[in-house]
Amino acid sequence: MGGTSNPPLFYMYQCFFMDLGVCLPFTQFECDFLNFVNSAPCQLHPNSWGFLRAFQVLCSTLGIGLSLPVFLHFF
Repeated sequence: MGGTSNPPLFYMYQCFFMDLGVCLPFTQFECDFLNFVNSAPCQLHPNSWGFLRAFQVLCSTLGIGLSLPVFLHFF
């Protein structure tokens, strides 16, 4: 098994990319949230990703900045 290293990976549902519009690489807001909850992307339920995406779309539509504390207040 000499010296070959496998790159890190994680499994995700296909609906994340096709239905929810999650893209790689993750946005800074998504990374901040994952770090805050200390979870890997695959550990969040698709509904949680839906809340994240909906909040990002809402903030973008209203022209306000993304805020993790505000998201956590409503989540």
